[in-house]
Amino acid sequence: MKIKLPIMVQDPATARSIKDIKVQIPVEFFESDGDYFLNGPVTDKIAILDFISDTGNLREGAIFKFPKTDKSFGSYENLQFRRDIKDFYAPKFMQISVFATVLKILRSFEKEETLGHSLKWAFESPQILVVPDAGELANAYYQRDSNSLQFFSFESKKIPGTKVYTCLSRDIVSHETGHAIIDGIAPDLLDSCTPQSLAIHEALADITAVLSAFESRVLRTSVLVETGGSIKEASHFTIIAEQFGDEIKAEREGGLRSVTNTKNFNPESEDYVSGVDPHDLSEVLSGALYSVMVQIHEDLRNQLSKEEPYVSDENPKFSSSGKALIIAARRFKRMVFRALEYLPPGNISFADYARALLAVDYVSYPVDEKMRKWVTDEFLARSIIKEKAQLKVKMNFKQDSPRANISDLLSSVWAAYDFANKHRQLLCIPSKTSFEVLPMLAVKKKYDKDKIVNEYIFKVAWEEPERNPIGSDYPKERLIKVGTTLVFDESGNILCRLTNMFRRRKNSKSFDEEEIRIGKAEYKRQRKERNRFLRQLVKQNLLTIRGNTYGLEDSRGTSNIPGEVIRGYLRVRSTGRMLHMLGRRQK
Repeated sequence: MKIKLPIMVQDPATARSIKDIKVQIPVEFFESDGDYFLNGPVTDKIAILDFISDTGNLREGAIFKFPKTDKSFGSYENLQFRRDIKDFYAPKFMQISVFATVLKILRSFEKEETLGHSLKWAFESPQILVVPDAGELANAYYQRDSNSLQFFSFESKKIPGTKVYTCLSRDIVSHETGHAIIDGIAPDLLDSCTPQSLAIHEALADITAVLSAFESRVLRTSVLVETGGSIKEASHFTIIAEQFGDEIKAEREGGLRSVTNTKNFNPESEDYVSGVDPHDLSEVLSGALYSVMVQIHEDLRNQLSKEEPYVSDENPKFSSSGKALIIAARRFKRMVFRALEYLPPGNISFADYARALLAVDYVSYPVDEKMRKWVTDEFLARSIIKEKAQLKVKMNFKQDSPRANISDLLSSVWAAYDFANKHRQLLCIPSKTSFEVLPMLAVKKKYDKDKIVNEYIFKVAWEEPERNPIGSDYPKERLIKVGTTLVFDESGNILCRLTNMFRRRKNSKSFDEEEIRIGKAEYKRQRKERNRFLRQLVKQNLLTIRGNTYGLEDSRGTSNIPGEVIRGYLRVRSTGRMLHMLGRRQK
């Protein structure tokens, strides 16, 4: 069944400023299909729950209108779109628009050209609950515990007598949907006590908002006309949550965050990020990734401008910029989010993520090194890494490396554990350490020129102890989850291995001396950041010990980051609860 749905081009205030004479209203339409659509709106993975803020009662959902013929589209309600912006504050429109935005992003991730499989949420329910107006608050967030995306509203400071609805901001809805999708792909990130793991979540949620903007024909046309075909400078593409940011940062405009930045980890730089707040750290990564996106676009624009039909135009680079952006965004999204699936389980650093980016690109384009060079150079320039060797990835395994029986690994839990146990050295699992084998992921991926490839992603995880110097009231050691990913082709050959195992012993056959040296240095840096991050949670009364054997009481006030004591070790979970839209310190 096909359906056509309206989506806000951008938030209402920003939409007024978009210069596109062809656009009479601040919406565009998204066409999709599915097994079913129900009143609400509701479909197999998304359900809208709309509450009346004054009473708390459930508001009637939008009514689905079935298509009249096999070739026509279904729709929700009979909405009339005029130039009056008030039309878009109607509850039924907000229900439909937020539903359409979430659905479009979900569908775009599931395509073979991106991830190549149906996405699963990080919770047991098949549907995520989307609440368009969850109450009076300048916030919006994804919440795993309640299986929901919650969007709030608040009184506008700039336009008295009006409200700002976060569900009407395409950026905010895309950002929070990004969190939900990322959590389904890599759920360990939101349970990590490594601040860079949480920062990866936040950065990629911002990148999801950017990619959503790229897919908007209205924004694409408007921005490229204004910039002469370039995406280098700050624009409606790169400024995240413009209306929201302008409202809560009254002293200056410019949205909540921007991915066009020069934030880095160089102490001598003016844009040095020194803290461990995940929102601040995220801008270093999102800035680096967007810079890579700019280079991909510029490269494609230069290539296309020399080809027909663009070479004959008066300004070939401008004429080719739209097509170049569509292709560049597809390549960029493929690399950025497939890298999430390549990540080893557990605590992840920016360097771990960079290695996954390079591995994905190598598997996709083994001969063309351009994108790998751009990623490496950008991570070096921002002092995320200190030397290129830090991004070394184990590829091109020898012919005598073990070949997996893919059918057995997919169908038999025993076979998966037996394979991991027999190949501990390969998987970097310490001897006598208990481990977990995650369900193997089978994906069908599409590359340029319609090339289709089957891949199989095999992951093992375990816990490692480390010192925990965060206060005398807490255990002296904590447990850190780590693991290894193997990516196989359909013949069972290993395409690459990625691990975040930090105890790289000199007598291990799994690593060479250079990897051991780099691994130890990187581990020390991440351990230091974990110490600072956990101390900060303790100082801010955000860490609660539950089910402990130490007799520690929750006397630190209301906290929302749960910790537990296991066999005398501290284990921290659900740190991602702090990643709300307004979770960062305002400047």
